[in-house]
Parts: sequence; structure tokens; C-alpha cells
Amino acid sequence: MDVPNVNLFLGYAENLRGKDTQSKFVKDHFDERRFYSCSKDYNYVTYVNNGSKEKLDYVSYSGNNEKSTGVFNQNGLLNNEMIKELKTSLNNTESVIWHGVISFTEEFGNSYCDTYEKALNLMNKEFPKFLKNAKLDPDNICWFAGLHVNTDNKHIHFSFYEKAPLRLKRYSDTKHYSDGMLPQKAIDKFKESMELRLLNNFSDIIEKRKTLTLEMKKQIELGVFMKKIHSLIFILPTLGRMSYESENLKQYKPQINDVVNSIITSNKDINKKFITFESLLSKRDEEIKNIYTRMKVDYSDKLVQDKIISDIYRRLGNIVLFSIKEICKEQQKLEYETKKRLVLKHIEKAKKKVLLNKCFQLNDLVNREIISAFQEYIDKLEKAEYTRLKEEGYLN
Repeated sequence: MDVPNVNLFLGYAENLRGKDTQSKFVKDHFDERRFYSCSKDYNYVTYVNNGSKEKLDYVSYSGNNEKSTGVFNQNGLLNNEMIKELKTSLNNTESVIWHGVISFTEEFGNSYCDTYEKALNLMNKEFPKFLKNAKLDPDNICWFAGLHVNTDNKHIHFSFYEKAPLRLKRYSDTKHYSDGMLPQKAIDKFKESMELRLLNNFSDIIEKRKTLTLEMKKQIELGVFMKKIHSLIFILPTLGRMSYESENLKQYKPQINDVVNSIITSNKDINKKFITFESLLSKRDEEIKNIYTRMKVDYSDKLVQDKIISDIYRRLGNIVLFSIKEICKEQQKLEYETKKRLVLKHIEKAKKKVLLNKCFQLNDLVNREIISAFQEYIDKLEKAEYTRLKEEGYLN
């Protein structure tokens, strides 16, 4: 059986004010409440903010030499004054104080949640949905968290409480706080949605794509694929629709793809980067298969590798075709204006200069278009993913 990439523990510390101080339950839980409500010198906020060198009481997941990236809330990292205010509010609240840890398998955490920025984005996107599924009002919740990175398994410690009592007691107009028990279904959905969120975050892919396009630019400056574009100019039809998917150009797709391939495989370094890029997509597909298999949901329309690679070739193919069209226009204009006063050799030299200049412009278009293509794809994927999960009852 596949091991989940994301695991979640969630508990809570009750408010013991006004309780029988002689009761065994109160005695057993009094120090725990003090730890999470920050009424002790060393408390949960301090631990989340700084990490710890040893396992602590009440903390269900910790390792040796834990190091934190800092405590944060939905607005970002907290400074010392904000942390002081947070501790005061925790000490004063009459709400139960929930506390938990989101832990990742070693490879998954290192790949997808290894920075404070990624942890913040994950919490901001998925935590409010969890609260709604748990029948809590996100606007009535104060929460904080911290990513701990020095252990084998990176993990996020978090805590939250209700700002005001909102639940009505039966046969009464009096409102009270939650009793602390949250639906297991909501917790399970939170784990699944976090894993999907991280798997569908293509920012790492986009960064690799940016690096790749910079390498491409160096090759364009050397005129690596100029010859292929020049050859393509003479075989493409001059009439009809000029787009990669048009019926008019269907038979020329291999030649158009050959130009795109020449950008990618122009040298060993670039080719190696692209192979790594494809491997990253393949790995992402395998992880998506695993999580949807566990959820017993069809994943056939969720796989991304073929879609993204095809989209790259379509986008780049259209840019190549647009550039060829512009090259032809400028060369024809140049030939018409100069053929009366220049010998053929000079005309051809001028036309090659047009071709070179257009190849420089083509690189800039490729760079902008490829980033745009990824962003559009990511947005559509996230929207489709949310809609599907909602329709299938995974989200309320």
C-alpha cells in the first residue's frame, strides 16, 4: 500500500478555567493548557518560532535539532511585537486551543514544501477550506504556524483558536465555543487537498523552464536554428491559415516540430535540462496516480506530462510560424526596395540580417509565451481540480 506523502496530527487543549481543580482530568491537563496558552515561560509559540533540540512534552512530532523558519500567520512572518501580542491573546482566550502538525515524507517535503514561502502558500490556500469543512468560521479563527526544516521529515506545526463563541446551546440563546472535536472527514480531506495542492504547484517547473529558455537564448544568438527556419520558409504554403493546429499546415508539423526540437537539443547541456524537466513531469504524474488511486478516483484526465509537452510544442510552433511570416514580409520588402541598386550578393546578405534580427525577437517571444502557457495551464488545472473534488463530495 502506498504511503501518503502528507500526514496530519490534530489535538486540542481545553480551557480549564472554572473547572474543579481537584479533578484528576484537570490536574492531568493543566500543564498542557498552560503550554499551548503561553502562560509558561517556554511555550508552544516559542517552540514553533525557534524549534527545539529535544523532544518536548505535549508535542507529538518533533526531532533532534529542529530548526524553524519562523512563526507566521496568513499575513506572513510575525515580528517580536506580533509574537508578544499572539501570546497574550492565547493566554486570554476561553476557546479550546487546537494544535497540530503536518508532516511530509522526506523526499516529498524536500521537493514540494522546503521553504517558508511554500508553507505559507499551502496554509493560506487550504487551511480556510479545512475550517469550513470542520464547520468553523475562518473569519472567527486566529491561527499561526511554523515550518521546521532540520529533521529528516520537514513538517509544519500549527495552532488555532476561536476569537468569539458562535455556537448556540440547545434551548438557549447563549453562545459557546466549540468543544474541540472536529469531523474526521474534514481532517482526511485536509490531508488530501494539501497533497494535491503541492503536487499541482508548478512554480518549481516554471523556474526550471525559465532557466532552460535562458540557455536557449544563448544558442539563438549563435544562429543554431536559423538554418532550419530558413529552410521552412521555402516549403510552407503562402495561402490559407498559418497556425500550428490548422489543417492547412498539418503535413508540415514534423518540420515545425523539428525547429522546436532544434531549440531544445541544440547542445548537450540544454538537452540534459529538458530531459530533467520531462522526468519531473513524469514523477508528478506518478504521484498524482498514487493519490487518486488511494482516493479511488479516476486520474486519467489529471495527468500532466503529455498535456504540458504538447502545449509547449503548440505554443512554440505558433511563435515560429508567426516569426516566419514576419521574416518573409520584411525580406520581400527589402528585396523590392533594393534590387534596383544592389547586386544580388548584397541583397542576400541584407536578408540574412533580417533573419538574424527576427531570431533574436523570436527568443523573447518564446520566453514570454512559455511562461504564459504554464500559468494559464496551472490556473485551469486548479479550477478543474477544485470543481471535480467538489462535485465528488470531497469538498463541502
